[in-house]
Amino acid sequence: MNNENSAKWFDIDFKAKLDNNIDEALVRLFDLMKKSLHIYFNIKNSSDIHEFLAIAAAKNYVDYSFIEWIRGKGIPRLKSIDFENLPSNDQFLAMIEIDEYCLKSEMDFKEPEEVRGWIITIINSIQEYINICNQLIKGEFNGENRTQC
Repeated sequence: MNNENSAKWFDIDFKAKLDNNIDEALVRLFDLMKKSLHIYFNIKNSSDIHEFLAIAAAKNYVDYSFIEWIRGKGIPRLKSIDFENLPSNDQFLAMIEIDEYCLKSEMDFKEPEEVRGWIITIINSIQEYINICNQLIKGEFNGENRTQC
């Protein structure tokens, strides 16, 4: 498993552990988000998210508000997550896999704004998923998980 490239591309310090279903799901999710961003902005390749954003911003007729969201909110939110201390329960894995499934289902790009929306939702939700699952582990959470397609 190439376990660092997609997270490193997002400028995240996350070293996936082999044979860990949650880490593998996160790597797949990061790979999918990276691929979808390249398709969304019609960029063939980039070494990391910062080079990607610079290339995207230089294009004409591009979604500048999304670029600014990624730069100003998306990357800082991802960087604030403690990927070394993730919950190791089935609920967290299911939440990640549902987001992966939902984003994958939009990869035909019939509605590009749906892809954009899922990337924003995923980035905004990972910390929330961690919080919910940590509360579940401690037996403190009585609500319902909100992840759905």
